[in-house]
Amino acid sequence: MLPAPRLDNSFPIMNRPSLHLGRLLAASSLAAVFAFSLAVAGEPTANDGFIRLSSNENAFGFTPKASAAMTAVLESGNYYNRNNVSDLVDTIADYEKVPTDYILPTAGSGPVLLMTAMAYAKPGANVVTAAPGYTQLTRTFLDLGGEIKYVPVDETYGYDFKAMSRAIDENTAIVYICNPNNPTGRLADPAELRKFVMTVPKDVLVFMDEAYLELSTGGLPANSMAPLVKARKNLIISRTFSKAHGMAGLRAGYGLANPEVLNNLRTYYQGTPAFIAAVGAREALLDTAFMAANAAKYAAVRAHVCAEFDRMGITYAKPEGAFVWFKSGMKDKELVAKLKEKGILISGSRADAGVPEGTYELWARVSLGTQEQMDRFLGELANILGQT
Repeated sequence: MLPAPRLDNSFPIMNRPSLHLGRLLAASSLAAVFAFSLAVAGEPTANDGFIRLSSNENAFGFTPKASAAMTAVLESGNYYNRNNVSDLVDTIADYEKVPTDYILPTAGSGPVLLMTAMAYAKPGANVVTAAPGYTQLTRTFLDLGGEIKYVPVDETYGYDFKAMSRAIDENTAIVYICNPNNPTGRLADPAELRKFVMTVPKDVLVFMDEAYLELSTGGLPANSMAPLVKARKNLIISRTFSKAHGMAGLRAGYGLANPEVLNNLRTYYQGTPAFIAAVGAREALLDTAFMAANAAKYAAVRAHVCAEFDRMGITYAKPEGAFVWFKSGMKDKELVAKLKEKGILISGSRADAGVPEGTYELWARVSLGTQEQMDRFLGELANILGQT
């Protein structure tokens, strides 16, 4: 029996003779080769030749169980198949150990951030957050008439919870925390974070964006604030299947919160994931062994990149997500342009992340890909910085 085709219609390994299938068969059992073949990831459909290390996409791919399940129901796309979204919600609720009305399924976690900004923004209201940090919620909040109170990260580029507490005032509607932070990649100490979350005034919504948390040391069990949603009503967690689960293009995610909080968002609800994404996401959530293996790959590549940065004398923030934030010594726009000329895409510093212009202009963010991709990046970076 052939392995199930991926969504790009290719059969992994079977159409890649460079992997020397015959040699692998001679060296190991058929079962081992079959398992290996299923781990081959797809490629971007753009086919533009760039190594994409700019959007925190997962180069390792998603579980083959999701691929098989989605392929099996693809021809049912002429029906809405809302039952598959319901099945996903049931599975998420079991996974998070909450009732189903604590779950709001969405097309990625972005809609959760946007709906929250829409529901809480008004003139005079503010969001307290870190700078630099992820801006999807804060940009929208600002566009809708609200204000942002930025709190600089500490000397380790991590969250300064004491300063964030001082920034909260009678007009604060939301405290937004992305953990690990984006772009710094720093992971908050879970004990400090729990204490902070539970001491924020009860009328303020704490938004925990845990998009990359599965990839952190200790993962969700050690670091997630989700267990607090029953103890603190004004707390919402957002998760996505785009990052650790490798399903960026499929668009699936969810918000986790007390039903009263979720009801505040429903006026602005942007819809469920497509049924095909719900089918794949459910399989991804159930395949914990694949998730653990994927996280281990990320950890190995993170360690490799950090070791090379150490060797090159490059400063970086301790990473715990799908990227590394580093100080090259070259202005970020120039570095981004030079790497693009070499076929590699990375991200520079954002001008709207709450820091004075020029503060982090020597810093850039590189997403983590395969070791081969990262070695290509590291080699080109060394050439650009004159370290060859």
